[in-house]
Amino acid sequence: MAAAILAFIVHVRWRVPALSAARRRAILNGRVSLDSPAGPRVSSAVAVDWGFPGRAATLVVFDDDTVILYLYPRAAILGSTRIRRLEDVVIAGNALRAALGELAHFFAEANDFPLPRPGELTFYLIDPRGTRAAGPAAVREIQGSNHQLRTAERLATRLLALVCGTVPAVVPGPLMSLVTEDRPE
Repeated sequence: MAAAILAFIVHVRWRVPALSAARRRAILNGRVSLDSPAGPRVSSAVAVDWGFPGRAATLVVFDDDTVILYLYPRAAILGSTRIRRLEDVVIAGNALRAALGELAHFFAEANDFPLPRPGELTFYLIDPRGTRAAGPAAVREIQGSNHQLRTAERLATRLLALVCGTVPAVVPGPLMSLVTEDRPE
């Protein structure tokens, strides 16, 4: 019995976070499993990475309207999928995808995907040509100025709130506080 408990603890403390980090890197590299019944059918997407103490949130909007929030180190929330299409999530995802597409000239090629530091975010464009990134940048810097990514940050946070609202019991406290905080206009 003790060996089983120890194996479970090792799995949860070390293996699950390693698998979660590997999945995040694969998605940001454009390597997505396309055979999942609920998953995307395309690998082209936009993504937003937020950093929190001890964790990260990666929101991915695929070009087939699949929206998934990956929470490092341990979870994922399906925002909208082929099985459960949520129109408000799809509309918000399309708005974010369009806004980031208009800002493509701010993005540079990315081959390394470190976890974002607390208080930072990074935007990604993922397509067959590779992955391009804008950031990392301090969230407060983007929110409090006329930063070129301010509109995209607002759209991303709105979409994040919609996805978190689908299963609020799973959302970690720091992430929930980001989507519920009062923000200056």
